[in-house]
Amino acid sequence: MPSIITHAAVPLALWCAADRGRIPPRLLVAGVVAAMLPDADVLAFTLHIPYADAFGHRGASHSLLFAGVLAILAAVLAFFGSRQPWS
Repeated sequence: MPSIITHAAVPLALWCAADRGRIPPRLLVAGVVAAMLPDADVLAFTLHIPYADAFGHRGASHSLLFAGVLAILAAVLAFFGSRQPWS
């Protein structure tokens, strides 16, 4: 059964399969965080949000809307955080 830790296996496996240095460390870390982030919704249990609630486990953070918002946020951060001009 997958856990929050095993979700990091996918970006790490891609990094291992690629030539060393081809995937920058910042992109690797971003991939690991993005893979693990949807399962951070287990924190809802500490807030007494039921499992089957829309904001419970496998709720809103496992939706296409959440993935799209995360992708837009990552693109904005990459654009404004880049030290090199885009061409």
